[in-house]
Order: sequence, then C-alpha cells, then structure tokens
Amino acid sequence: MLHRLHRLSSAPKLGLKSLHSAIIHNLNVESESSFESINPATSISVGSVSNCSHQETLSAIESAHDCFKVFKGSLHSSRAKLLIDWADAIMKNNRKVAELVTLEMGKPFSESLGEVNYATSFLYHFAAQIRSGLTGEVLTPGMAHWRPINIKQPVGPVVTITPWNFPVAMVTRKAGAAIAAGCSVINAPSEDTPLVSLCLAKLAVEAGFPPGLFNVLPSCIENKPMIGKILCEDPRISALSFTGSTPVGKLLSKQCADTVKRVHLELGGNAPLVVFESADIDRAVDGTMMAKFRNAGQACNAANRILVQRSVYAQFLEKLAAKIAKLKMGNGLEKGVSIGPLVNSKAHKKVSSIVDGSLAFGTTNLDVISGNQEKSAGEEPFYTPVILSCQENNHLPIFHEEIFGPVAAIYSFDSEAEAVEMANNTRYGLQAYIFTKDMAQSWRVSENLECGMVAVNEGAISSANNPFGGWKESGIGREAGHLGIDEFTEDKLICFGL
Repeated sequence: MLHRLHRLSSAPKLGLKSLHSAIIHNLNVESESSFESINPATSISVGSVSNCSHQETLSAIESAHDCFKVFKGSLHSSRAKLLIDWADAIMKNNRKVAELVTLEMGKPFSESLGEVNYATSFLYHFAAQIRSGLTGEVLTPGMAHWRPINIKQPVGPVVTITPWNFPVAMVTRKAGAAIAAGCSVINAPSEDTPLVSLCLAKLAVEAGFPPGLFNVLPSCIENKPMIGKILCEDPRISALSFTGSTPVGKLLSKQCADTVKRVHLELGGNAPLVVFESADIDRAVDGTMMAKFRNAGQACNAANRILVQRSVYAQFLEKLAAKIAKLKMGNGLEKGVSIGPLVNSKAHKKVSSIVDGSLAFGTTNLDVISGNQEKSAGEEPFYTPVILSCQENNHLPIFHEEIFGPVAAIYSFDSEAEAVEMANNTRYGLQAYIFTKDMAQSWRVSENLECGMVAVNEGAISSANNPFGGWKESGIGREAGHLGIDEFTEDKLICFGL
C-alpha cells in the first residue's frame, strides 16, 4: 500500500496548520490540489485542505483492508482501551476541538463544547459494551446429535460518510461502534468540516491506533460523487454508514447494491412536535426551543412541524415568541451568542426559498413573527429566527419540506386523532416530540406515531445509551445504544455434530 502514497510525513502535532492533509495509514498524505474550509460567520478561510481524489481513495481502501486482516482478531479489551484512549485525547483537547467546530460550521462555542462531550460519550459507551463481549447464542438443536451456536464477527472495512452539523459526534458514533466490533474505518467528512475529522484522526494516532484503523479522506464537493462511487463499489469495503440527505442516501444505497454491502442510513427528517392542551405549556415551550433552535435548527431530528391544540395555540405562540426574542445571533466565538449562522449561503437560500414559497401561496391565517436581532435575514448566511403561524394551513410547502434552519412553523389541531394524522403525513419518520401530562395519551400517541424515536415531554433524548434511527425514508438501522455495534457485525452459525 505504501508505494501508492505520495509526499508522506509523520502525522504532525495538533494545530490548525497541521490539519491540512489527508490521514491514511497514520500518515500525512498531501493531494495534488486543495480546497478551503470557510468560516460561515466571517467568510474567512479556516485552512487549506487536501482535496482527495481517485488515488488517495484507493490508498485508503487498501490501508483499511490490510488493517482489518489483523485487527479483526484483536482482543475486545484492547479495542476498548483504544476507544478510551481516543476519548481521553479528545477531552484533553476539548476546547481546541470545540473551537474548530465553531470555526468551520458556526454553532455557538458552548454548543460545540457540549458536542465534544457528547461525542466522547459514545466512545466510552462502546468501550464498556465491547469489554463485556459480543454476545452469541447457544441454539436449540434440530437433531439430537447437533450442538448449534451463533456467534458475531466483524463485518469488514467500513466507510463512514459524515455530515457537517455534528462533525465530532457523527464520527465517533459511527467509528466508535465499528472499531468496537473489530472493523477498520474510512471517514469521508463533509466538505464544510474537514478539519474536524482530520483533528480527530490526529488524536486517534496519538491514542495509539494502528495504521489503517482510522483513515480520513477530505475532499471538495465536486469530488464527493467520484469518491463515494469508488468506496461504494469496491468489493474490499464491507459496509457503508451514511448520515445526510435522503436523495444522496438513496444514490449511495444503489451504488452499494452490486457488491451487496451492509448499508446503514441516517437520513432526512420532518419531525412533528405535538403540544396537547393537557401539556405544561412552559415545559413545552422550553422543549420546543431545544428541539427547534439548537444548532440554528440544523439537525435531522429538529422539530420541523409544531402542532399545537387550538385551545392553547395563542398561549403557546405568545410564550414561544418571547423566548425567541431573547436569542442572540452572531459569531459563535463571541460571548453570549446563542444562535450562529447557517453553514453556508446555499443553506440560507434553501431556507429562504422554503419560507418565501409558503408565503407566496397568499393564504389566510398565515402570520410571520420575527425575533429582534442585530443580524438581519439578508446577511447571509445568518438567518433571523422566525415563527410562521400557519394555523390550519398544513397544505403549505413548508409542511412537507425539511427546513434545516431557525424557522418555527406552527399549526393548529382540534383532536388527538387529527394530530396523529397530521404528524404521520410525511414520507419521513425519524423522530417526534409530544407534550402532555396525560400518561395514557402519551402511550397512545407514541405507539401510533410512524417514526423511530419519540420524545415525551423532552426537547432532546439522544444519548450514547439510546438507539438512534428512523422509519420510512429517514433511514435504515440504528446507531448507539445496545444496537450500534450490531450494525458492524455478521452472524455466523456453527453447528457441531457429536
């Protein structure tokens, strides 16, 4: 493999200037071209990054393939130690990593720091899980002289394609599970946050990862389709784990089909947040602020359609507007900022298009309520947090689109049955939120909602202990929890004849 790599040097010490090259086989690999990582708050380059292409992709595949041949037989305790040492290295540099997150994608520093802590929790979780072993089964024999057992083994080299909105946590949640299972990993990060993944790779090398266990292939958006196609079609890659848009997930799934790869997809969402008249309205408002405006609404499980029972609609709207007015928008590294920019101008244009398209319908009972912000909606990529009071207008385009921005679209309903029907009226099924003090209602509604996760009286439920994943066009498989490692294992029956 090494003869394919060019202009190599040992992985440098952690620092912005050192994080420009791809990491393959624990080596610093420079490509023939580069691209810039841009700070969305300032439009200034954070750094120049190697723009990987065909050659680097093949080198990473060979590195991961060679590593897997040895690593698949490693002791579970040694895998756990690697994950713990990686997590410790990240936490030792938590403020540097958090600052890099804010520089590359714009979220407030406090949120970035929280993400780093959240990200390492997955590594500690998978380390504890794998230390106790991958559990097999002793099966009931079909013949008197048979003794059948089922064991779990690592699936093989894994590709993880990760998004920009949680650039630390999405890497550790995928790679941590894969490594715990005994797999090697190639990470292809978003073109918006390549330096974060390279930073994690550097810390992995410092933590003692063997060559080829964790490789990072940064590239510009123009090279992404080519790299993705190579990774999906190469028979040496055994599994793909992707977080991103539903259309891209469908394309990658098709590209993996010819080699029948294990595919895990965490895709788009159109999460309903339902507030019943029995709810604690203040708690519902606080939960909505978390579910809708965390990360400026740029989350696949963000509350996208806020459904409020008509009897408490006005009260909820008033309280939510008061909370939104207190948000401070600006550069995420500035003190007191609670909401940053959208990741880029393209994202700003998409959100503006969704809102403008709905307003263009000229329907009645549609009101716009904006917060009082220093940054205006016209200063791309900053987007002023806004409420769209849609009331009964669930025919608007915004009802069916994933907003991915700080826009709270609020609709009214009269009955529980109507709320469930509205909530399920989408091709997505990632997460839902419900607020009610009626326990029986919470059970009924939770069971009838067509989604993979339901948060009851909470604005956030994602953790290392909870499985994460959706139904319908929101994806396939689960991450984290007790199911995360299973995505990267194969079952094998061994039957002994006595």
